[in-house]
Amino acid sequence: MGGTIPGKDFLALMLKVGLHRAALKSYTGFKSSPYTEGALFYGEKPVDARILADIETQAEHLAEPKAVECAPGGA
Repeated sequence: MGGTIPGKDFLALMLKVGLHRAALKSYTGFKSSPYTEGALFYGEKPVDARILADIETQAEHLAEPKAVECAPGGA
């Protein structure tokens, strides 16, 4: 099943499911019919403080890759 939904209604759904900073960013120019046009939407999912702390803890364990000197010719 397919269909379309007006941009303002889609934005309302995004807010209803809890996304923040929901916005219709731009239209794509793609027209699948004389009455529809593709659009790009943006929204941010809120992150629980405990989950954010876990992500930050995991990120601390990742070390930057060390540079390895190579001889000319890759030997």
